[in-house]
Amino acid sequence: MKAMYLAPIALALALAGCGGKESYAITGTISGLTYGGLELTNGADRVVVPAGATSYRFSQSIDYGNEYTVVIAKQPLHQVCGVAQGSSLTGSAGYTETINVALVCAINAYSVGGTVTGLNVDGLVIINGNGSEFPVPKDTATFTYTDTIKSQTSYGLVVLKQPAGKSCTIANGTGVMQDAPVTNVAITCVPA
Repeated sequence: MKAMYLAPIALALALAGCGGKESYAITGTISGLTYGGLELTNGADRVVVPAGATSYRFSQSIDYGNEYTVVIAKQPLHQVCGVAQGSSLTGSAGYTETINVALVCAINAYSVGGTVTGLNVDGLVIINGNGSEFPVPKDTATFTYTDTIKSQTSYGLVVLKQPAGKSCTIANGTGVMQDAPVTNVAITCVPA
């Protein structure tokens, strides 16, 4: 193991003796990148990562001993990316044979909710497609559905169970989730 660790250092020293330094490319892997718009920088060097990419590479290498700082300059559309566990956005060239900054991306998810009027008995249960059942307690004025919805995914809240003696309807309960919580769903209950 020691020989593998010393090999890059020995090579760098040999190159330094010849008047040159070993250069290191800054690369990385990406998991979960679905949408475009991700931009990374290392100083003035910038790379735009296309949708669906699983790796990236900066155009400029850095010399042995120089520092690097990978910055997520712009998040992709509808997602957030960060450094993967066990990886680091900063370091020095030469401590490892390669510079590989691993990133993980996740699609943003937001809540769906709104107002409730006329519900003075228990028993109302709503659901989003095949998601979790959500019981709405009596005398509730506002609600937030239990499950969050991923950005750019369709949602459709419907009444699964009506409360005794009431007929409840849902307005604004369907759509495609954008990049903000939905707060304008209106549940209205009237005598059956």
